Amino acid sequence: MARITLVSRNFPPLTGGMERLVFELYRALVSEHDVALLGPKGCDKHVESTSRFRSTAVSPTPIFLLLTLIKGIFLHGANSKPDLVIGGSGLVAPIVIILARIFGAKSILLLHGLDIIAASRLYQWLFVPFLRRADLAVCNSENTAKLAILSGVSRDKLAIVNPGAEAHTHAISHEQAKQRLNLEGKRVLLSVGRLIPRKGLVEYIVESFAELAQEHPDIVLLVAGTEPAAALNRSGKSVRAGIEGAIAKFDLSDRVQLLGHVSDDEIANLYSAADVFVFPLIETPGDVEGFGMVAVEAAAYGTPTVAFDCGGVGDAVIEGENGILIPPGAYADFNDATLRLLEHGSRDKARKFAAQFSWDNYSLQFQACIERVLT
Repeated sequence: MARITLVSRNFPPLTGGMERLVFELYRALVSEHDVALLGPKGCDKHVESTSRFRSTAVSPTPIFLLLTLIKGIFLHGANSKPDLVIGGSGLVAPIVIILARIFGAKSILLLHGLDIIAASRLYQWLFVPFLRRADLAVCNSENTAKLAILSGVSRDKLAIVNPGAEAHTHAISHEQAKQRLNLEGKRVLLSVGRLIPRKGLVEYIVESFAELAQEHPDIVLLVAGTEPAAALNRSGKSVRAGIEGAIAKFDLSDRVQLLGHVSDDEIANLYSAADVFVFPLIETPGDVEGFGMVAVEAAAYGTPTVAFDCGGVGDAVIEGENGILIPPGAYADFNDATLRLLEHGSRDKARKFAAQFSWDNYSLQFQACIERVLT
């Protein structure tokens, strides 16, 4: 059993793919090790009773980082030095490296993609050098590993561990889910995620879905997600306003539903009801899709994915198993692939693919990373 300090801004009560990943890692760690958490305000409601923790308001970010570092120093003192400090993202890399140096501990950083290439001169100057100093960088995809190497992280300090997804063997059937959503007789396309530029939804509706909807009156598009109030990389343009403009321009108000924030139960119904998950990513300067966890989550419910092959999504979508990858910007091909999956997509194959991404497998692979660093 090792003494481990986990440092992360991305942790419940905050929500999102990174938050889910770090929370699942925390749950795995506390089952095997003595774990202390340095997390966001409100994290106390999500930690085990046996864990020590300190929480800090996440905004403004510089204050969060400074106070978290100070609290980390006082949390350990002289008698509870950690063997290992783990950072939930590149954003907390300075805290992780400084705490590790102070207490003579090893260090591991989880890297997701954007936390390597964030379009900020200050971030690139101050934070990225700390990525190179970690004993190990655990990347969520092959593409993230390539970005890490380009940023100067040594190849022998890299590991790739894909995020996990829950199996949903007790989910309601495809037909039952459509009935609950009053979508009987419809072919359902689904998008889930934050409304940010790299998701490409505005371009998809304009370049692809408008034509698809005109030719196939039974196809509808459901969009679940909200615009982030704060993020490492933000655009001045409103994606939701852009989507609403495209809906109005092509008279798609009865074909596109903007659902906003949805609960866990609602998202389960949506994944189960969907015939195809659409992932029309676009290349965005200073931003990247690190892995594409939503495609694996969709597959866990039996829903195959059509995606543009951007960022790390190639690790999450495999041709012939859980979907089809299309060259970026080929919107006509995207529509063709969507129609192929609507006709011949296999929900059983998608579930089988998702099974390899269980959180148990993630835990085992990460434990191997810990042993690699500590030994």
